Amino acid sequence: MKQMKKVEIIVESVYLNRLLELLSRADITGYTVIRDIEGYGIHGLKSADDVTDVGSNNYLFTVCEEEVFEKIKEDVRGFIKRYGGKCIVSDVQMLL
Repeated sequence: MKQMKKVEIIVESVYLNRLLELLSRADITGYTVIRDIEGYGIHGLKSADDVTDVGSNNYLFTVCEEEVFEKIKEDVRGFIKRYGGKCIVSDVQMLL
């Protein structure tokens, strides 16, 4: 088992590519994206438009070593402040 950080980010679909670029610059190439999630928060119910993905949220998660997370932490914080969204970070163990 290896100690890792799980980074979960919810972001509007229009900003997903910018988030992926941020991760790519930090050499994070493994991630999972779940598109068109819906939920209820400060802005009320958030769900996808039936025709386009405008207004929808995406859920992205990745697992990385703590040193890698420390390198991207402030960039992710700035991204969330600029574009909105949520970021949750957890300590996890990866089975090797």
